[in-house]
Amino acid sequence: MAVFDNINSTFDSGVAPSAIQDYYEKTLLRNAKKKLPHCRDLQKRTIPSHNGRRVQFRRFTPFTPITTPLKEGVTPDGQALAMTEIHATIKPYGAVVELTDEMNWALLDNVQKETATLLSDQALESIDKIAAEGLAMGTNVIYVDASNGTNTTRGAITADDKLTFAAIKLAVRTLKRNNAPTFEDGYYHAIVDADTIYDLTSDAMWTDVAKYQDKERVETGELGKIYGVKFYEASTAHTFPAQSYLYGTTARLALTAGTAASKSFTLAASSIDNTAGTQAASVAYYIREMTGKMVQIMDTDGGVAGADLYFPAVIDKIDFDGTNVVHTLRYIGSSTWEFGNGDYLYPAGTGASNYTVHSTIIYGKDFAGCIELDGTGKNVQVIINPPGSAGSADPLNQRGTVAWKVKGFCVTILQDAFGVRVEHGATA
Repeated sequence: MAVFDNINSTFDSGVAPSAIQDYYEKTLLRNAKKKLPHCRDLQKRTIPSHNGRRVQFRRFTPFTPITTPLKEGVTPDGQALAMTEIHATIKPYGAVVELTDEMNWALLDNVQKETATLLSDQALESIDKIAAEGLAMGTNVIYVDASNGTNTTRGAITADDKLTFAAIKLAVRTLKRNNAPTFEDGYYHAIVDADTIYDLTSDAMWTDVAKYQDKERVETGELGKIYGVKFYEASTAHTFPAQSYLYGTTARLALTAGTAASKSFTLAASSIDNTAGTQAASVAYYIREMTGKMVQIMDTDGGVAGADLYFPAVIDKIDFDGTNVVHTLRYIGSSTWEFGNGDYLYPAGTGASNYTVHSTIIYGKDFAGCIELDGTGKNVQVIINPPGSAGSADPLNQRGTVAWKVKGFCVTILQDAFGVRVEHGATA
């Protein structure tokens, strides 16, 4: 075997880890302002310390218009503030590269710097991908239909159902009807992938940034606008690909109870794949993996023989009583579902013939919130352990690691009415 056959990367044991960590953490956070398009417009909260794993956001209910005139000399009754607390579960994320002491003096390349750059890019792309998934969990959905009809499910979408001016107009109308506020620039914002922008820029109504009157006001990543919506590109924009597994290598789980009215369902803990050593450990990891996830519930026969129905749902919270795992839903896409024998939990689903459906989020101000990366407590960390730092586990000072870690992150929708998810196809 060659000397470096089993080596991932390298590290110079003579460099002070603390100084490098501080430098790379600052670099990562500076880059975050440019490489996190899905977080750019969100309300930010710092990660809570010693307060569990759930962070609280507040959603205020707007006041309704007043149409009754004041009475002379009479002060009207005071209005009560209506506020809803929204809780989101934060989760840790990270990755590591194993290093050796030999490559740094054996090779001419500064592998350490390149490794840190790769890890920084991975960290930012990972966080933005998580944010994209969080923004894609709203209840306001438009399924594009190229035939000018109305697709009613994701499963009907094909590559021909491209994002169009008409669909954008429909989304804007929905936002305006819901009194969704625009941003300070007077526009709603949207995030698209490269395939979608390829189609959209061919639309006669598209205005490219090069044609803006005031080019100084163009923001980083801004591509152009249509009908009061500014578009920003992200390689991490959410899609709905063909999904074989619900989580791990589990394709589906049988439900034991549930109703749309209670926004909940239950499954037996014994049905969860026991790969973590004990059932309790497996359930604990299942809870961490599935909380905040978009899924779909299969209603066997849907009350009609031979007509299975699939309802979208988002899991808001999961509790374990020692025997059953109870899921509380943010919403379920049915008002009539009742558990029946043979109902199952499945992955979120995809388009016709396993087509990967593209998702464009069009939203207004205060649509969603997220955890601040550079808040208190050093939420983002670059962790460097040089060769020799492992003590007796590395007796010849041969191995070290470089890693990134985010102590806790999440994205949650705050005002569901202030965003629309347009699901569509795209030119291959």
